[in-house]
Amino acid sequence: MSRVARSKTTVPHLPPEFVRRPDLVTVLDQGADRTLTLVCAPPGYGKTLLLADWARSRDVPCAWVALDEDDDAPPRLWASVLAALVTCPAVPATSRLHRLVVPRTTVGADFLADLLWALAAVPTPIRLVLDDAHLLRSREVLHGLHLVLRHCPGNVQVVLASRSDPALPVARLRLEEQLWELRTGQLAFSPAETAALARRCGLQLTRGQADALRSRTGGWVAGIRLAALRLREHPEPDAFLAAFSGDDRPVADYLAGEVLANIPDEQRDLLRRTSIADPVPAALAVELTGRADAADALTALTRTTGLVVASGPHRTEFRVHGLMRSYLAADLHRHGPALTAQLHRQAALWWAASDRPVEALRHAAEAADASLVTALLHHWAPELVARGELAELGRALVAAGDDATDAWLPLVAAQIDLGTGGLRAARTRVRAAAARTPHPGDGDLTAFRDATAGMAGLPAPRTAAPTPGDPALAALLLAGRAAAGILSGSDDGPAAAAGLLDDLEAALAIARDRRLELLELQCLCLIGGAAAVSGENARAAAAAGAAVATATAHGWHETAWTSAACAVLAHASLGRASPQGALDAAAEGLRIASDDQDPAVRFALRSARGGALFDVGDRIGGLLELQEAHAQLGGLPVPAALAASAVLLEHRAALLMGSSTAAATSAGRLLRGGCADGERTLLRAWSEAAAGSPRAARASVVPLLDGNLAPLLPSTLVEAWLVEVWAALRLDDRPGARQGLQAALDTAEPLDALRPFALAGQGLRVLLVDQLGGVRDPSAFAFRCLSARQRVRRPSDPRLSAREQDVLVELLSLSNLGEIAEDLDVSVNTVKSHVRAIYGKLGVTNRRTAVLTAVERGLLT
Repeated sequence: MSRVARSKTTVPHLPPEFVRRPDLVTVLDQGADRTLTLVCAPPGYGKTLLLADWARSRDVPCAWVALDEDDDAPPRLWASVLAALVTCPAVPATSRLHRLVVPRTTVGADFLADLLWALAAVPTPIRLVLDDAHLLRSREVLHGLHLVLRHCPGNVQVVLASRSDPALPVARLRLEEQLWELRTGQLAFSPAETAALARRCGLQLTRGQADALRSRTGGWVAGIRLAALRLREHPEPDAFLAAFSGDDRPVADYLAGEVLANIPDEQRDLLRRTSIADPVPAALAVELTGRADAADALTALTRTTGLVVASGPHRTEFRVHGLMRSYLAADLHRHGPALTAQLHRQAALWWAASDRPVEALRHAAEAADASLVTALLHHWAPELVARGELAELGRALVAAGDDATDAWLPLVAAQIDLGTGGLRAARTRVRAAAARTPHPGDGDLTAFRDATAGMAGLPAPRTAAPTPGDPALAALLLAGRAAAGILSGSDDGPAAAAGLLDDLEAALAIARDRRLELLELQCLCLIGGAAAVSGENARAAAAAGAAVATATAHGWHETAWTSAACAVLAHASLGRASPQGALDAAAEGLRIASDDQDPAVRFALRSARGGALFDVGDRIGGLLELQEAHAQLGGLPVPAALAASAVLLEHRAALLMGSSTAAATSAGRLLRGGCADGERTLLRAWSEAAAGSPRAARASVVPLLDGNLAPLLPSTLVEAWLVEVWAALRLDDRPGARQGLQAALDTAEPLDALRPFALAGQGLRVLLVDQLGGVRDPSAFAFRCLSARQRVRRPSDPRLSAREQDVLVELLSLSNLGEIAEDLDVSVNTVKSHVRAIYGKLGVTNRRTAVLTAVERGLLT
């Protein structure tokens, strides 16, 4: 037998920086009953050391062969294999393997049969590991390996470590379940393993740095180690990781020496030219290289390098390992920046013709071709805006530069602002675009301008743009026109809002059909807003909830549109007598909203939270929240319906707490608003009712009930009918009260307005019981109105001290505080302290309301 170096048949030693991977060792164990275990990955993925650790940590004896180029000849290969076998502890001294001699010229079937016969006679299992099997390429060697695998005895497991799939019947073995595989994805290091390797190289990385290193290298072990060695001496690790690429000198040397050195020049040129794209479709590879066989050449490289991977449903797209691609791109640039720009321009045009605008814009920007970027924006901006490709549009705008004559560019920038919540910046950009001269006859520009202005809440132009042919632009225009009516603070009321819903539903249908995800979110949010203005609480809640779900699904949960949807959901939940749902939605929206977002959204969220706090029993906290919401707004304009709704919430809370001063302050806000005559009438009626004047309250709501005065909010008419019910009961007009209740129910049911009934007094609830006539159908609206009271709680009964209870009893009398002090034999200041404590615990501000509240809660009899 030929002499074989001992180093070729020795299991390699593990270096100090080796990171053990017990999970992968266990995976290798699971292939024990298979004929062939194939560990296949590009160079530098730790194949050899993983197998060495496996061989050293397991009881199954291993015959190891470290292959080299000379082994690609049958005599040399089988001599190495035989040398490894006879030194394996599993092979006894009496084994025929010791007597086999490898022929010096041709290794035929007779020798291989003798080898297999002798292996079958070995009394224990044995593993034959052939490391660097990709070096075996000759037909004779591969034919011999094929024979061994076909007739391999059951006690022998063949293990091949290779950079690419060997030309062996791998597919057949896989089909017969005789193949066990570990591939690149399994061998790639995790972030934790990346950090462990860095530590063994003398480097302590933060979790973020380990994640970044793993991301930059794709888990490639050699890349991680090379980067870690450089990082030890770098003063700014984060900056190094951000810039780390395949053109870093140690990585570049490794790739050039271990991978690219074995690739012919024409294939290296193909890789360089296609390195500008990731992935590279076969047709684009033809375009960039001018080679009709580009796809075949790339397919061949997937087998020979392992760093090129075919992907896609038909395996007609190709990806190159990130570090290798960055090395190739840098190498291409060294061949000439002009060539790089030309290839990017070709790629941009190819992607544009393939209806892939994101990729087209990216390559046009890389080509530094401002005119091409601008032309692509003119064509694709509406669709990309509607899809939510805001980051890509932002990069494209930078590449396009500042062309002071192009009105498209500031509009695209405005749409980016709208998508991220910069409403004021968007309005400024829309006005800047209006100052630029449009291209003659550019109807798409006019439509895009109107759509953008509408989304920014600016009034619609006098001359509306014609409906464009581009579906995405048409949908944007429909949504923009509707948004202008909703966001501009129009006073036209629910009838106008209802008219906007058709446009929004049409835009939503297009967005869903064409998968325009951001526009879908915007339409849902606007539908919720329009439905809320129309008083349709159920529809508003459904649309807003769907908007939040859409935002979460597509990664826009932290955007201004989501906080606006939360505001709509909070108010709709409040109107449906679901204060806890309103609190949850408001809390989520306020968590998202930031100080530079639309103040109206924050005001809506805070006013909904104030109303909900009041409804769950925190009456003082609720009123304070409503007052602070107005204070934070600072007089900034908000949509009329929102302003009226917030005033009604605050006024009602103040009256129920007995604070006429706070009620008057809130009513004054509505007076300053210059609209909402119906709502002002309701406030007067509430005040008359709080003062115990049923005739005056009843007279106040007559213009609302007979239709002579149209309210801004649909729920105002419900509240007006309930004032009529309250007054009729106080005046002992039971028939009038029943008629009023029926009218209130008929008006409230289509709105799903439950809150007015939940806040109503005991007399109305008795009427509701009579109205049901014993029916207990949970779906009946009257039954839902009755049960809504359970979700709107009074404050819990306060715990008064014995002395406070004594003072409370004295408050029933006409005695002044001095007289009360004499009766209780305490000082006047002590009585004053007790009175303040009583007021605080009851949530009131005066003596009369304190007594009434105490009677209502059973604290005084």
